[in-house]
Amino acid sequence: MAMESLIHKIFVRQWQRKLVAFIAAAIVWFSVNVTIISTKTIPGVPIRITNLPPDKTIIGLQPNGFLFKRTSLTLSGTKSVIDQLEPGDIEVLLDVSNQPNESVAQITKKNLISLNPNINLGNHITEISYPSTVLKMSPLLTEKIPINIVSPEGSAPEGYKFLDIWPTRLTQTVTGPEELVLALQHDGVDLAFNLDEITKEQLDALKGNGQYDDEVGFLVPDQWKKVLLSSLNRTPIAINDPDAKALHINFLREQMIPIKSNIPLHVFYPLKNLATINPETYALAPSPYIQIKYTVPVLTLPLFASNVSKIFLDIVKDNIELEIVTAPTVERENLEWGIGFIDDGHLESSYVAFVLSNTPGQYDHQLAKRLELEQHYRKRFRTYMQQMKLYLLPKYPLNLESRLTNDQVKIHVPNASLVGLEHAN
Repeated sequence: MAMESLIHKIFVRQWQRKLVAFIAAAIVWFSVNVTIISTKTIPGVPIRITNLPPDKTIIGLQPNGFLFKRTSLTLSGTKSVIDQLEPGDIEVLLDVSNQPNESVAQITKKNLISLNPNINLGNHITEISYPSTVLKMSPLLTEKIPINIVSPEGSAPEGYKFLDIWPTRLTQTVTGPEELVLALQHDGVDLAFNLDEITKEQLDALKGNGQYDDEVGFLVPDQWKKVLLSSLNRTPIAINDPDAKALHINFLREQMIPIKSNIPLHVFYPLKNLATINPETYALAPSPYIQIKYTVPVLTLPLFASNVSKIFLDIVKDNIELEIVTAPTVERENLEWGIGFIDDGHLESSYVAFVLSNTPGQYDHQLAKRLELEQHYRKRFRTYMQQMKLYLLPKYPLNLESRLTNDQVKIHVPNASLVGLEHAN
């Protein structure tokens, strides 16, 4: 009974007054809560652009309509709403349909979009402050940007030598603000590959061209065919040049190719020293590995060629000579020597014609590209000429130690005994 009396006393007696007091307290609490102003800074707020003229764009505008650059907003308003806001809850929507080509973005509460369905900004924002953001509209331009394929990084796999890359030039068709596109068109963009990412097993699996199987082309994977245009995109984009489908890196299988014929020797007497050093004053000395064939001295040592392809050697083998350059002893004790190519222009054209005839005809109807490919092969031929080396045996390069001795040009070949011959006396 005592408990019932207590409950009756609390909730029933003078209940009208107590109800009025409760309602009044609720009104006061609600009024205070909605009138308290709170301030909060929201970083990284995205800015979305709408109603951009079709022939215009804004520097820093992404394909999804958002600017690369975000902003921070300092918002003041109803505490209950402000306290709920977190990064990612709002975005700024700017209508630029009636904006001049260059203006400072004006952000009001009408531009604020709530991304959180539980937050209704409504009339709860009283003040907005933000850093200045300049919107600059530019003509929309579409152009081809040159892609500069630069020397690759890293090293070729063991047993292989890097040759070159084809195609040597590509382009990227881009659309963007006029000033940025023109700058890219002027400077181009570099594309470099890393040879360390290519394995020996991958190259071993490639097939060459019939009997000339020492030149192989590694087709560049699609994931490598990307360029970074930092002024237009934050991440690399796929190359859209159709020629990129044929992009490949060429390698030469390293090997010793036997030269099956003797090589002529030619002693050169420079005109400036001809009065004292000439064929009569310094004739070529006899040697067990030099024979005179029809008055022409030839080196009879069996030799190997390296750093060149089989087809290159087949084309030039009958036009190779070893050239020894005479000079006074006071100027040079050991005479210089090198590999000479006779009628190299004709040899180069023969090489290019052969390689082109064995190249798939994807450029038969593109004269400019065909001419570019021809120049590419001419460059490869000249590289072979510069890099060709002669060997007695693997690990034993040919070395001609030539001197002017006793009124003779005497040639000594170290390690000649390794191929079954005795050293010269």
